[in-house]
Amino acid sequence: MPVVDASWIRDLYAIGSLSDARAVATRVLFAVGVPLIGGVLMGHAAAGVAGGVTALFVTMSDIGTSRGVRIGTMLAGWVAIAAGGVLGHELAGVAHGNEIVIMASALVAGWASGSQPGIAAVTRYFAIAAAAGEGMHFTDPDVVLALAVAGASALAGAFLMWKMTGLPAADNIIDWRAGVQRAFAGADAGPRFTICYASAAAIALFAANALGITDPYWATFVVLMVMRREGTVSLKLTLHYAIGTLAGVIVAAAILHGVDTPIALAVLATMVAASARVGFAANPAFGYMAFTMFLLFVVNIIIAANGLPRPNLLTARIYDVGVGCVLALAGTLAATYPRSPQQPD
Repeated sequence: MPVVDASWIRDLYAIGSLSDARAVATRVLFAVGVPLIGGVLMGHAAAGVAGGVTALFVTMSDIGTSRGVRIGTMLAGWVAIAAGGVLGHELAGVAHGNEIVIMASALVAGWASGSQPGIAAVTRYFAIAAAAGEGMHFTDPDVVLALAVAGASALAGAFLMWKMTGLPAADNIIDWRAGVQRAFAGADAGPRFTICYASAAAIALFAANALGITDPYWATFVVLMVMRREGTVSLKLTLHYAIGTLAGVIVAAAILHGVDTPIALAVLATMVAASARVGFAANPAFGYMAFTMFLLFVVNIIIAANGLPRPNLLTARIYDVGVGCVLALAGTLAATYPRSPQQPD
């Protein structure tokens, strides 16, 4: 399998035209808005947040060149995200449960990272969902229902847009049998990258905890999303992530000064989510900016719904983004040195 260059993320979420971009945005508005806004309106903010995040990731799993493959990838993403979230939630209260969740999910994502872009994305979403599950501590029993609604709304949004606008263009041909075989074999990733990836994710949690950062799992998010087996790509993505995240934190902090009700935050989060996949198709920095704003808004929905004090976004997020980016770079160097950055691991 050839090593991809720095445009891989744009290729993964390619959008063919302005009309396609509008269709994608409309579809995400529907997919995310149904569980997120619906959950908040019904007084179940935490469940709504879990559903909204799940719906966004399931929609982002729309990868492949045929209708059947796209549905299969979204279903796989739905199952992986739900499994990751449940795993993280269940082990959060166990001794060393946080470390177990981070290490285990990152090992899975790292081992499968060279299999096929669609499968690699789904396993990475699994790891992110596991970290979110242990970090956010969802206790509302309606979270399970919200996960079901989220998957259904993501698929319904896909079918609706496909019927209205046709199947979106994509170059990601997925041979599921070959892709799964490659994932199990750790093809093009290998034990060295896998161990470095899992270690960097776990160390990010430890480092953020040691620094006294509020919600330390954010630093782990950075490593899970950014670090890749191609050294030069990881460097470029880290820069894109840092720029996009910093911009997202600044803009979100400014907006949050004037918005503090759960329903207003839910509407804003849904609107921002609609721009995430379009942003990734244009430039990773735009995608990360939208994704960061979305996560900040949904976290503040829970804070507002429970009357909790808001953390200082600029201080907390700049620290954890910095910690995560440094560790992602260090992990990349450990995984690739002294190999050429253009050689597969």
